[in-house]
Amino acid sequence: MFEALIAASIVALLSLIGVFFIGKSGHLQGAHRFIVPIAIGVFLGVIFFELIPETLHEGELYGSIAIVAGFLSFYLLSHFLRTYHHHHHHAHEAHEEDDNCEKDQQSARMLLIGDAIHNIADGVVIVSAFLINPAVGIAVTIGIALHEIPQEIAEYGVLRAAGYSRKKALSLNFLSASSIFLGVIASYIFAEAGEYTWILTGLAAGNLLYIAASDMLPELQEQTHRDHFFKTFFSTVVGLVLITALLMWSHSAFGEHHEEDGNEAAEATLEL
Repeated sequence: MFEALIAASIVALLSLIGVFFIGKSGHLQGAHRFIVPIAIGVFLGVIFFELIPETLHEGELYGSIAIVAGFLSFYLLSHFLRTYHHHHHHAHEAHEEDDNCEKDQQSARMLLIGDAIHNIADGVVIVSAFLINPAVGIAVTIGIALHEIPQEIAEYGVLRAAGYSRKKALSLNFLSASSIFLGVIASYIFAEAGEYTWILTGLAAGNLLYIAASDMLPELQEQTHRDHFFKTFFSTVVGLVLITALLMWSHSAFGEHHEEDGNEAAEATLEL
């Protein structure tokens, strides 16, 4: 649990990064062009090489149900809560068209609530990954961090545009991001209650698959990314290759470790 809490702390602290990028949208857009596709590559590697196989190991039927449930549950949350994922692109435009500060702040509060729900799901994903092995946990944390960086910057900008002071915007953004710890703690309690970690990995796989397919990939179809298609595509491949190499190394390293532990246990049993 300690490793997952450290990873969650790093992700939560990214909510404070926005203050360093206000007024530097040009630099942000350039970085964003590569951060998003690399994050997609990381997510794809973790989903298809770790989370899905780990979930289906319990059984194709029940594991598949858990994956689909993870996908559909996040789809529903995104729809009913109007989460930040689908609306942060239009937030600044809405502010320019509507000078009503009260309405802007109400929209900002809804944005924070939706993002808090999303961060709880991130906590579930991080715990699910660390339950497989530490390298998978690190890989997932990298992907989530890359995904969060541009979103947290944009969210801070939305809060400032809604009339919040710098200190207030940072505080609210960090409070929303801190809900990730609820997901971490609840997931560990669930995992300790019985042999149902495949449910967590299935929900995590469906969650990340939804984010990659319905949030991040459509973003890459926008004109600013389409003008640099091959660069973004290459960035996705780079993210996929790097994370796959890390995962393969983790299987070799941790697999040998577990095999040695198993041999020692077997020898002890024979001696008895």
